[in-house]
Parts: sequence; structure tokens; C-alpha cells
Amino acid sequence: MARGPLPGDGVGIQVPVGRIAADRVHWQTIFDTRDKPSIYRVHNGSAHNAADPGNAMIVEVDSAKRTVKVNVGTSVDVMGKKIRVKAGTGGETSRVEGWYVLVS
Repeated sequence: MARGPLPGDGVGIQVPVGRIAADRVHWQTIFDTRDKPSIYRVHNGSAHNAADPGNAMIVEVDSAKRTVKVNVGTSVDVMGKKIRVKAGTGGETSRVEGWYVLVS
């Protein structure tokens, strides 16, 4: 099933809420600005079960100055001028899914 562009895929487009569908190779940009930093809540909603524990999500803040690992079923609030996500390890697929929302 083909999916259209995801919110936040285009640099410079600031979307206060959206979904995450990223893989291990390509970063998905959540927020990118030259102005003041913003706080986003990022949730790893990847499916998991006994056979597949699901992937962790890697959240990069301000161009790798800091990364955060988000386990399946958990959320994290991050503040920065540039926030990107990609799939980490743990699951049988190379994808991670979830959502994000602007906190402030």
C-alpha cells in the first residue's frame, strides 16, 4: 500500500502533530527551524508481540549533539531546533511507527 508524504517530511514545514513511519536508513524530520527551540512529545507505537518485540526509536536532537532511545510503547519529550527520528534495533522489521505532538 503506497503512502503519501508524511507531516514534517519537508524541511521548513512545521506541523504540530503527525505520525511517524521511519526506517533504519532514512531520518524523518519532525521539526527544523532557525528560530527558538520547541518541545515535542515523541511516541514509539511500533507493534510488538511475543514473536517480534518491536524496534526502539532513535531521536536525534540538534544534528546529533544528543540522541535519545525510545523503547516500544513509551514517549519522550525533547526540546531542540531540529528533531529527527529513525528506527533503531530490536524488531524483526527495519521500521518504526508512532506519533509526535507539539508540547510548546
